[in-house]
Amino acid sequence: MKQYKLVTITIIVLFILLLLTPGYASADEKTLKIDPSHVLGLVNMRSEVTSMLEDLGYEWTPILNDSTQQKVKVAEKYGQYRMLFKAVNNDSVQIELHIRQNDNMTGLHFSEIGSEKMSDTAMDYYHKLKQRVIQEYGAENVSDTYSFFTP
Repeated sequence: MKQYKLVTITIIVLFILLLLTPGYASADEKTLKIDPSHVLGLVNMRSEVTSMLEDLGYEWTPILNDSTQQKVKVAEKYGQYRMLFKAVNNDSVQIELHIRQNDNMTGLHFSEIGSEKMSDTAMDYYHKLKQRVIQEYGAENVSDTYSFFTP
């Protein structure tokens, strides 16, 4: 009985720590989170972010839809829309776009493929992206701190 209580307490403590600890983002990935709940004039998050990324020099790339095993423009998984964009002039730079369907909370997961540490060129792309996202959605609605709840 003592052992059962100890295991139960350990599981509860680990679960609480998991909830309180920021999520893990790999060293070669940077994440921007957009909370659009206070953004005025927002019509369609998918199309607005797509237009912004295209304007910045990214192009849409097909992404695998797990349920159909087909490549699609927008995949739906776990209550999120998912899209993939690559920089036109540097296809190792990519952005995975995740938009939660119920509240439009958006995660832009920026990475450089094939690199353990981001190059200076990739960091330039990231800084331009971050500046534009802040310009479009307001600094108060944009965060670069990854958390477990970022889509």
